[in-house]
Amino acid sequence: MADRELFYGFTLQSVDDKGRVAIPADLRVVLDRNTPPQEPPVRTVLVGRDPALNCLLCYDVTWARQLNDDFNHLRRLAAEQGRPFDEKAERRANRVEIANYDPSGRFVLPAYERQRAGIGKWAFFAGDGDRFQVWAPETLLAAEIDDPDLQDRCRFYMAQKKVVL
Repeated sequence: MADRELFYGFTLQSVDDKGRVAIPADLRVVLDRNTPPQEPPVRTVLVGRDPALNCLLCYDVTWARQLNDDFNHLRRLAAEQGRPFDEKAERRANRVEIANYDPSGRFVLPAYERQRAGIGKWAFFAGDGDRFQVWAPETLLAAEIDDPDLQDRCRFYMAQKKVVL
């Protein structure tokens, strides 16, 4: 997996009434590059929730396979060492929805995930290495998280787009 590209960058995107939003170009390019080629091309993003933060986590199929391999390895190690294995963590990691996006990056946020994350008219995207986060700006700004820089960046992009919550 050394040839995987990582997700970096931040932006604020509008979400329409049907839950459609465009994946920012810098994140979309990484999704495309990390996805094995298929004919016809399939543009897929996996969407789940962060179990600790109230935001969505998005990543490509290649990272999902890596996560699955890592869990299988940890399960074998735990069995060999007679330790318990955290099956809840594995289930949470695999609890994602598949969303297809068009060549411009537009896709529909899965309704359940969108509702649980509280995403309304705006979505704040934050690259996070192997995956990217999607936040409802009001949720991020109200969250008691140890990441004031992320909250400052959200405020910055809101000011740039003259977004008032």
